[in-house]
Amino acid sequence: MHEDRRFESVSEAPSFRDYWLVVRKHQWKILACLVFAVIMSGIIVFTTTPIYVAKATLMIERKAPQVVKIQQVIGETDEADESSFYESQYQVLQSRSLAAAVIKAQKLDIDAAFLKQSESGFSLGQLLSMPIAWLQSLLPQQAPISQPSSIAGIDSAIINSYSGMVSIEPVKRSRIVRIAISSPNPELAARVANAHVDGYIQHGFKLKSQANEEARKFLESKLGELKDRVENSEMTLNQFRRGKGIISLDEKENIVVDRLADLNRRLTESEADRIGFESQARLIKNRQYDSLPAVISNPLIQTLRSQVVQLEAELAKLSDQFLPGYPRVAQIKAQLEESKTRLAQQIKNVVDGINSAYLAAAGKERELRAQMDNQKSETFALKDASVQYAILAREANTNKQLYDNVLERFREISVAGELPSSNVTIVDRAEIPRLPAKPNKRLNLMLGAFLGLFGGLGLALVLEHVDNTLNTQGDAERFLWLPCLSVVPDIFTLPPGPAYTASSLVRRLPQGDVTLCLPTRNLESNDQHHLMISEVYHKLRMDILLARSDEPPKTLLFTSSTAGEGKTITVTNTAITFARMGSRVLLMDADLRQPSCLRALRMTEDEVGLSDYLANLVGLDQVIKATPIANLSVVGAGSLPPSPTELLGSKKMAETLGYLKQHYDYIFIDSPPVIPVSDAVVLSTVVDGLIFVVQGQMTPKPIVKEALAQLGHRHSKILGLVLNRVDMKSAEYRNYRHYYNSGDDFSSARLV
Repeated sequence: MHEDRRFESVSEAPSFRDYWLVVRKHQWKILACLVFAVIMSGIIVFTTTPIYVAKATLMIERKAPQVVKIQQVIGETDEADESSFYESQYQVLQSRSLAAAVIKAQKLDIDAAFLKQSESGFSLGQLLSMPIAWLQSLLPQQAPISQPSSIAGIDSAIINSYSGMVSIEPVKRSRIVRIAISSPNPELAARVANAHVDGYIQHGFKLKSQANEEARKFLESKLGELKDRVENSEMTLNQFRRGKGIISLDEKENIVVDRLADLNRRLTESEADRIGFESQARLIKNRQYDSLPAVISNPLIQTLRSQVVQLEAELAKLSDQFLPGYPRVAQIKAQLEESKTRLAQQIKNVVDGINSAYLAAAGKERELRAQMDNQKSETFALKDASVQYAILAREANTNKQLYDNVLERFREISVAGELPSSNVTIVDRAEIPRLPAKPNKRLNLMLGAFLGLFGGLGLALVLEHVDNTLNTQGDAERFLWLPCLSVVPDIFTLPPGPAYTASSLVRRLPQGDVTLCLPTRNLESNDQHHLMISEVYHKLRMDILLARSDEPPKTLLFTSSTAGEGKTITVTNTAITFARMGSRVLLMDADLRQPSCLRALRMTEDEVGLSDYLANLVGLDQVIKATPIANLSVVGAGSLPPSPTELLGSKKMAETLGYLKQHYDYIFIDSPPVIPVSDAVVLSTVVDGLIFVVQGQMTPKPIVKEALAQLGHRHSKILGLVLNRVDMKSAEYRNYRHYYNSGDDFSSARLV
């Protein structure tokens, strides 16, 4: 029944109930963290000096109101640089120079209230922040920026104290800025906030005035220099004019330039005429008279050509009808010859005219070109003089304009320095705060409780994570892949019941009968604890009986990982439970090194036992002893042999078990732990089944797993494990405690 269960792997993700069980398990630790955090928060809150915050509101424009149209010396930012402008203003508001100016103006360096605040004592909050500061000191630090010991006669320490009071709070997507001053003295906070605002405005005036004064002095020094340059440049220009005889270089007034332009125009026209006649002369040379424009456009030539065509057509027609001597044919021929002669003469006249015009145009072009070359020489000479003239004139004009601009700017700056305009407007002045801004007692206590709660939860999860013991039946089955046959509570963790002592492992009755090996009363009593433990072993008995489908195992080996896990009590109580149902049971103590079965039954240790029998020193009937419990016999360990493992692994041990199985219904063997020695491994090969006992919430998982690995549990006869001596006060067994505390009456329970 349980053989298939041992190989089932349960790998479910943790559920909310699992986390809840962790919380309930460590609830006192969580509560302790919560209480500690609340107490520490309360101590810090109620010992911290109240801080009052006074706020003044400003509106900072990028440009000051323009009273007159004069550009300021300090440049105005573009729209794209608006963010950098406001960042610069925020830095000015927090600057040390402004702080020194306000301190000096308000005489804070001799103000008792301000100095008392600067020299405030050591607080608990500073004490708690020391570990953080120490850790920060271990990190790589940038080289400290050296600061002057004083600014404007104000000590640097006082300025540092003042800077610690100031905080800037820009309002997003607006030009509003709030200046907050923090101080234990509300009146001082309001006074300093208003003084800081006024100091900032005066600081802006001062910066503007300084810039204007420096610019005015600079321009004043430059005006004299520029005036000399203007006078020198104009004198040089006039001397050049006299030397070259130049009155004006205006194209409309200069005869040379006008004549050159006229010659250039006439030469261009003559060249165009020559090119036109030259192209016609080329046609004449090629005898292409019909292509000449003058021929084409001459109406007389075109009329004569039409007559010639008509006469040729008429002559051809008459020649087909009449003989050459026919009068009409002769007449037409005469007319045709006359028309051709006239046509040739007219074309000759046109050609002669074109040739004459071409020769005239070429001659005119040569003459104009010669005049043009002469005029160019005169013009180039004039141009050379004009270049130097232009350089001198430009220099004179430049010096004159520069002098005029500087003079105008000098006058503007003189006027602008007297304008009291500012780009800063006070929206709200600071008022005396009535309530402290910090510490926020309610919020700090809530944060302390929150941190304490989550710190406790984190501690619980960490403790649960590092806990490597088997706490519940589910833990055992998930980690070991073995069925957990029973969970045996620690009797001392059960709810209070009738008085008993921890040393009373067994209760002896007057009749010599013995109950379970527990610190309780007899089995037939109404003791609630005893009945609960008895039911646990009854369940273990039922699981053993149903462990095999054909028949229950007759020889059972009980072992554990290490000593002290309760395997002896478990095997003894299991044997008692089987004996109480009428079966013949033999309890064999195979822990030859540290025997304890007889001591658990409160029986006298015999000098002979299992080791003596296996060594052939005594007979089997001499080592089997009857117990006060009916149907239960016991075989003690006997004397300590030199090699217990060889005796337990001998052939005689196996034969003895085979023989005893014929005379007893069940044989329960108590063996040594697996980790120290290999006796249990040897015995596991000659028994029908094995019960592995683990002390819950105590034995580490790796040790249990190592012990099972030595037993080869995947191929051995392990029926399951017993989780022994679990703490019923833990959260995992809350339902068990509820069951034990339910007050059910077990007096009528019939125990087999």
